[in-house]
Amino acid sequence: MGKGISYIVAVILAFLWGSCRDPFEPEVTDQDISILVVEGFIETNGEESILYLSKTNPIRSDTSALPVTDATIILKSETGEQWAFSESDLGTYTYTGFFDTDKTYQLNINLSNGKQYVSDPMKPIISPEINELNFLRDEAGVEIFISTKGNDEAQYFLWDYEEHWIFRPGVISFLKFEDGAVSKREPDERIDLCWNTNLFPKIILQNSARFEDNTIIQRELVRIPNQSEKLTQRYSIKVRQRAIDQATYDFWEILRKNSDDIGGIFSPLPSLIGGNIKAVTLGEDNAIGYVSMGQSASQRIYIDYADVAPWKVFIPEYEFCFVFGDTIPPNRASTAFNNIDRVPAREIFDGMFFLGYQASTKQCTDCTLRGTNIAPDFWED
Repeated sequence: MGKGISYIVAVILAFLWGSCRDPFEPEVTDQDISILVVEGFIETNGEESILYLSKTNPIRSDTSALPVTDATIILKSETGEQWAFSESDLGTYTYTGFFDTDKTYQLNINLSNGKQYVSDPMKPIISPEINELNFLRDEAGVEIFISTKGNDEAQYFLWDYEEHWIFRPGVISFLKFEDGAVSKREPDERIDLCWNTNLFPKIILQNSARFEDNTIIQRELVRIPNQSEKLTQRYSIKVRQRAIDQATYDFWEILRKNSDDIGGIFSPLPSLIGGNIKAVTLGEDNAIGYVSMGQSASQRIYIDYADVAPWKVFIPEYEFCFVFGDTIPPNRASTAFNNIDRVPAREIFDGMFFLGYQASTKQCTDCTLRGTNIAPDFWED
């Protein structure tokens, strides 16, 4: 789920700390009472498997979680085969390979401080293909939904997604001020068109056994409200579907309820959420989190502005953007634009005669302040 557990646990702790109706100052120790958080999914079909290790911080800490580095993670099969994960980023461990889905596996985690953890035995589950990933335009905006069909081996489903979209700044400018002069931007310098992304740790679950013939029809995944910048020009969503067992489903359902009601008074405390990662040494705290194994299914769709038009866009950051009315003569450009905020936005002509430039602000013209002008590798126009 892309570090979703760490995020949710942090939100619950923050809410429990600050949600009392009456002022209350409990005695909270500054002692390090951090708990290991483990999450990830092991792919069996040659796709990259990613595991995240982190630790919760004391309540008074300003940061939500700390990555756990220099750990040794070994996956072992019931027949004795072993595969070692490597740390690709701080607290992120990866492995790419194929695994026999008929075998049972166990994950071994050894931390640099000597603490050891082991997972419950894991039996891979192969996810059915996604039947449909599509969208509906309605009065409230755009609903993105998924349809799939479970079977006897795959009844419980967990989905996550990645969103990417094109947006534009409040004022379009193809000009730049550099080395004391104004010039046109090259294509790779454009700041009038950018991509933004959302990797939101929302928990989306469904039990297909609740439906006739195990068929899930049009399960809502994402709601894009009216005026969202996501549909300014072109939007893409990639959805990943994972079939999980009931124990995994129950774990994520607890987290979902906690995140939806932001840790109500009767919700399970983070330390009680548990998971399938246990400490090897008796008396040590078990980890929070769940690691699953199987073959996921994924699908990507694109939505263009024309597919939902008319679509009025409102971006709060650009609400008060405009082009200044005064014209700056060419001989004053080096003075007018020699600051960090005022930038050239328009060339002004009187017929064929060039008069100068009109200006705007960097915040209103430079979309790279909120995104990137480099298209994602997968992007299709």
